[in-house]
Amino acid sequence: MKYLLIENEASRKRSFIKRKKGMMKKLAELSTLCDVKMCAVIYSPYTPDPEAWPSREGAEKVLSDFMEVPMDDRNKRMVDQEGFLRKRIAKEEAELQKLRTENQNFEMQNMMFGCLKGEIDVHKLGEKNLQDLSSFVDTYIDKLTYRMQNFMENGASSSRLPPSVVADAVAVPVGDYDHMNQNQDQQKSIQRQKDEEPMGSNHHQPKTDGLAINAADIGAPNTTNK
Repeated sequence: MKYLLIENEASRKRSFIKRKKGMMKKLAELSTLCDVKMCAVIYSPYTPDPEAWPSREGAEKVLSDFMEVPMDDRNKRMVDQEGFLRKRIAKEEAELQKLRTENQNFEMQNMMFGCLKGEIDVHKLGEKNLQDLSSFVDTYIDKLTYRMQNFMENGASSSRLPPSVVADAVAVPVGDYDHMNQNQDQQKSIQRQKDEEPMGSNHHQPKTDGLAINAADIGAPNTTNK
């Protein structure tokens, strides 16, 4: 809404009286609810002397207390229109820079995992991307190292630290997966044979046979006495 001077004299006076009354009411409410010292001085062409709230003596007391405050503290939160706009611009610029940094870190993280998965050829990256990626990887490793140390010392990781590297980004030989799957299939087969045996049958086979088979399959040393 755009405010303009009320051209009609009578209408302007009525608006002044109405809005002045409303402003005085708001000042009283703010002073009571927030327990702050306040005063107001209004000059107008409709009264010969300036009007003071809550009274002339009250306004003088507030101004006197204000002048006793040291100059640095007095001007700490005092700004004019230009200063107010400068602070707002600086705040928005800081927020913009924060968003730019978050976007850059997100892009570097995707690039790092893309290189680990073989989806991105690191040799085809430009010099600027390589420098940014190298810096990001160093920072990421430092945070992961700190996380591991914190986990070993306290038994729990901090939720503020970055997540650990995803499992599919770690290179594992395909043969190891096949070996693990074969062991799981053998365990399931042994369990099905046990379930199908009669309840009254004697089991001469030691219960640790399954464990011995699994240990031999995964390449663990055989410690059974011969």
